[in-house]
Amino acid sequence: MSGAPFLLLQNDVIMKLRHPFLLLDFGLVAMWSSGYIGAKLAAETESVVLVLFWRFLLISLVLMPASIRHTFAAGMRSLWVNGLLGICGMFLQIGCAIVAIDMGMAAGTVSIIYALQPLLTAAVAGPFLCERVTAREWIGLSIAFIGVTIAGGYGGLSAPGVAYLLTLLGTAGMVAATLIAKVSKDATPILPAIGIQSSFAAALFLPFAMADVGLSPPFQDLTFWLAVGWFILFSTLGAYGLYYLCLRRSSAVHVGTVLYLTPVVTIAATWAFFGELITPSKLGGLVICLSGAAISLSKAVAGSLPASK
Repeated sequence: MSGAPFLLLQNDVIMKLRHPFLLLDFGLVAMWSSGYIGAKLAAETESVVLVLFWRFLLISLVLMPASIRHTFAAGMRSLWVNGLLGICGMFLQIGCAIVAIDMGMAAGTVSIIYALQPLLTAAVAGPFLCERVTAREWIGLSIAFIGVTIAGGYGGLSAPGVAYLLTLLGTAGMVAATLIAKVSKDATPILPAIGIQSSFAAALFLPFAMADVGLSPPFQDLTFWLAVGWFILFSTLGAYGLYYLCLRRSSAVHVGTVLYLTPVVTIAATWAFFGELITPSKLGGLVICLSGAAISLSKAVAGSLPASK
């Protein structure tokens, strides 16, 4: 099942599925992993920033009618909440990683720093969200982070200090988006929410794209449009849509832990699509990562399944 049709289901229908908890988790892992495939495609184009600008511009235009209707019905609070989510969760998280890599930071190092997000979310979940993080969850998160570190591979201190600060800012952006979504208890339907968030992200990427290569897309470049389409369908509608759906029905710590399963799908997908080798360090890191996620999620998953009769 592709990400878009799955997302078009109404929220109440999703909640009535037999095991929505697991279905949403598995869907989130698959869709979140798609961003790395999109990044590989975008890297083959003239400008990654231009790809991102058109990604968010097109989806915001498609969803504009739904976004406008909802804003008139719900008021300006929904607009500003989702605007903040677009700035923090889309623009900062994605933009900071791109700039850091462009400044010479190894992609593996970026992925390791971004893997701090679930740990940072767990650290602030108590004081800001009143979520209790158990010792089992802390142990599982820590083990999973070690696994991501091994699988990602440390690229060394090859970039200037500002690149590391930008990567930390991008990580903090997603943590902030998670907190805003939980604290605000915003109930905007997913499609209007994604439309509003994408419009803010497109507006912020616009000057960077203009300064890079201009705003005109390369109409004859099939790779460009494949990257844009992939990002829209799987990484925007799929990944962000499912992320906020999961946040609405489970804890921020749980959702963050689920994201530690994405390296497994990502490495398998890059092997299948691009022929990237699965090295012993990657394989070992994935096993450790899976073990940590299993420890942290074991109680939650068990609680979502019906008791045997």
